[in-house]
Amino acid sequence: MAPWLLPFVVTIVLSDGARAIGNSKPRAVGRIVGGNEVDISDFPYQLSLQNNYYHICGASVVANRLALTAGHCCIGSSVSDLTIRGGSTSHEEGGTVFIVNRLFIHPNYDDEDLNYDVCLVRVIGTFMGKANIAIIPTSSSGVIPSGAHGVVSGWGAVYTNGDSVLNLRATKVKIYTSKECSSQTQEYVNITASMFCAGNVFSSICVGDSGGPLVYQKRQIGIVSFIINECGGSTPAVYTRLSLKSVKDFITQTINNDQKRQSLGTG
Repeated sequence: MAPWLLPFVVTIVLSDGARAIGNSKPRAVGRIVGGNEVDISDFPYQLSLQNNYYHICGASVVANRLALTAGHCCIGSSVSDLTIRGGSTSHEEGGTVFIVNRLFIHPNYDDEDLNYDVCLVRVIGTFMGKANIAIIPTSSSGVIPSGAHGVVSGWGAVYTNGDSVLNLRATKVKIYTSKECSSQTQEYVNITASMFCAGNVFSSICVGDSGGPLVYQKRQIGIVSFIINECGGSTPAVYTRLSLKSVKDFITQTINNDQKRQSLGTG
């Protein structure tokens, strides 16, 4: 069942900017629940995916011209309206703005249940050589370190239905075992192999954090997908699992194909 068919229960953590119409300014929503304000120099892989220059989702640098985000962040927007801002603590100013020219959504992405919630975004030019922008390696392991704490960053709301602040925030979140994840969420959603849970009470992701990176030991292991009930509540948030082979293979193949195109000068 689609998360948005469960009123007040499951929320796609997408900024209202994604639903902006024409040139009207969306109500911004953006910061991590709990945690602290951080500087982009400590999170140089963090990006802001924007629609008409308004923040809609987080993203991360995974190749010289590819960013990784959630599949649902790439649905419903015209590529010509999308840009990415990198290298800035603020999602509204500073850093470097890149024009988006192509989207690669996982072939098994399901817009109903957010299974395989993965998208790669290609920009014109390159992320390399720009101040405070760097690649984050993705998980090379087939397992998620259950019980450990990863770090999630973004501009998502600090509380349910909250408004944004300008600066990036980050917080530590506990990574749940598959059994714990299913037990905590079974009343609301079906947790698939492409998903896992992480979060703490009063410390988690919120609206506006979609597509952002969850990092463990300097590798990205997850993509922010959706929350259940409320931001920072007792039910953990759900992330896309980068350790799943079909997710890893899609990311690796997309990066490799794009590098071949660059070397051949075919786009």
